[in-house]
Amino acid sequence: MPPKPSSPGSPVPQKRKEPPSADQPSKRPRSQPPSSTTTSKSTLIPPHEAIIAELQPKYHVLAASVISSTQIRKRVSQTLAHLNSASDQPNVVLLHSRTGEVCKMITIVEQCKRLLKEEGKTWFQYNEMFEVPERERKDVVEETVLEKDGEDEDPDGDDFEVMASRFEEAVMPEPSRRVVKSLRVFLSVGEVGDLKNRKGVTVQSSEGA
Repeated sequence: MPPKPSSPGSPVPQKRKEPPSADQPSKRPRSQPPSSTTTSKSTLIPPHEAIIAELQPKYHVLAASVISSTQIRKRVSQTLAHLNSASDQPNVVLLHSRTGEVCKMITIVEQCKRLLKEEGKTWFQYNEMFEVPERERKDVVEETVLEKDGEDEDPDGDDFEVMASRFEEAVMPEPSRRVVKSLRVFLSVGEVGDLKNRKGVTVQSSEGA
């Protein structure tokens, strides 16, 4: 016999939801990718590693880069906070930049000196040029494509072009390496003898201003 149809007024049974059990593994939150500041080393710091290593045994050094996206006010606050912080060693701030951001770096330095003067503190500035490492460049191979308008062209023309290029490479001297330099500035509220006596360093101070 066919099943009897349910009456329209009878409730439809629903499945009961089981309460979550403590034994059931909870959903794990998605792991956030690590910040680029912690995973990759700054490409701007290598030229200054030697001088930082030289100063660190005697001074508390903070190295801060100045790039196009650097906020002037933030970098000024960071510099002053380090110079005014309590430390067992004299505090020194190293500001460095590429050639395109030197003007911005100088603006930061001047604002720091002005604020230190307003606080009644002395300041010492040590300027030094440093060599900017050449950026990695992929070798670009120039290829000459000769269009053929007809079938009567010399088939050995391409071979002649290649041989001529190889001959020029063998005879012509390699281009001289271009050295690019930029400026780095050390700021402190006390004299830094290791920088004062360093060759190629120029010194400015509030005492001599």
